[in-house]
Amino acid sequence: MDSSNSNGGGPQRLLDLAERLRLYKPPPFPEDILDQIMEENEGKVVSQASLTESATPIAQNTEKFRYKRAAVLICIFEGDAGELRVILTKRSSKLSTYSGEVALPGGKAEEGDKDDGDTAKREAMEEIGLDPELVDVVTFLEPFFSKYLMRVVPVIGILHDKKAFKPVLNPVEVVFDAPLEMFLKNENRSEEKMQWMGENYLIHLFDYEIEHKKYLIWGLTAGILIRAASIVYQQPPAFMEQNPKFKLPAEVRGSQRLQALLHHLRSSHSMPINSDSKLSVSKRAAVLICVFEGADGNLRVFLTQRASSLSTHAGEVALPGGKTEEDDADDVHTALREAKEEIGLDPSLVSVITILEPFHTKYGITIIPVVGILSDKDAFSPILNPAEVEAIFDVPLEMFLKNNNRRAEEREWMGEKHLVHYFDYEVGNKKYVIWAITAAILIRAATLLLQQPPAFLEQRPEIWGGITESDMIILGSSTSK
Repeated sequence: MDSSNSNGGGPQRLLDLAERLRLYKPPPFPEDILDQIMEENEGKVVSQASLTESATPIAQNTEKFRYKRAAVLICIFEGDAGELRVILTKRSSKLSTYSGEVALPGGKAEEGDKDDGDTAKREAMEEIGLDPELVDVVTFLEPFFSKYLMRVVPVIGILHDKKAFKPVLNPVEVVFDAPLEMFLKNENRSEEKMQWMGENYLIHLFDYEIEHKKYLIWGLTAGILIRAASIVYQQPPAFMEQNPKFKLPAEVRGSQRLQALLHHLRSSHSMPINSDSKLSVSKRAAVLICVFEGADGNLRVFLTQRASSLSTHAGEVALPGGKTEEDDADDVHTALREAKEEIGLDPSLVSVITILEPFHTKYGITIIPVVGILSDKDAFSPILNPAEVEAIFDVPLEMFLKNNNRRAEEREWMGEKHLVHYFDYEVGNKKYVIWAITAAILIRAATLLLQQPPAFLEQRPEIWGGITESDMIILGSSTSK
């Protein structure tokens, strides 16, 4: 287990944690998509939660619309018992906004700030007297968005010498600290169901008591700390997050939307090709996650039903793909070749944009998911190889983030419990079950492409792979300031 997950270790533990977190690169917020949207919609303002078009135009020849920026500091230190703790504040009751509420140190970006880290440290200095020299900024998380169009970037910093910090309060009434791990647990947690623009999400509330004082940590602050704890401890929370959903505008349809998605993912995700050169070709495979836009404007993905005559996984639902052959140049080549052989998909129709982290089967095969966009669905006329495929169909990608028509079974492998997810889907009076590693790959793909977590606990087996230190480099984009 990583040293950051065990108690004790003193200064070395924090140094190890800092080194690991520096490898983390957050999935970026697609501001490049928003810029394109703004241009295509003649500079009209978009709202934060649903990005629906506003009636308020932006004057021509002025600076492009941008979210108002802010940054908060997640300042982590080691407690007396060896646990990781985070510094929090209780805002003054005299403030005009969020008075008396618990918050992370931070605030709005100012013109002189070099980056989000500079903003967070400057605000922490102004609010609680935390000397920026004491804080080792190690990474940034993906931005969170308030309903007031504020783009909040969480900055993770390590405070190696807690005793050197002497709080000097400004607009803050109280400074206290809490164990970071509490934001992964169900104890002392409640939730409220909320709805915004027709979408349901959860607000989490954590009750915490220290030195006979009670605090409530909730809303955006709780959401940020859940995310930070998940990354630091490399495990999901013991509850369903169900964050507010980010949507592209309904007006962005067809090639505009797909091209924006393609541009975003290409610019934000490096594409490692056959990164494990020591892996035997016979032990490697690749599958194609071929995404296109349906008639309703939602993203969809092609799936196949394997031939009943096959010796393995007969009749099961799968993504197009198969084992690597010696002549394959890389994983992309494998996925495109197999899709051509199985369903007649011309490789020239597919724009490959990224590959996901490897999934590993209990039979020792490493599966590489390759994500591609089919911009012209009408140009694809399926030709099925009857020896391999009985049927081809497509499903909405978003279904793999929802609890509808989903069930799960708890399994155990090598002493580790995990969940196997089953998704029931019916089209044209035919019923399909999408499950196991295919379902897991599609959950991961949907999380990336739709930029939201699933509305359920994944609990993947370790053998399928996870967000490891090396995968963080593969999956992320270089947005460190």
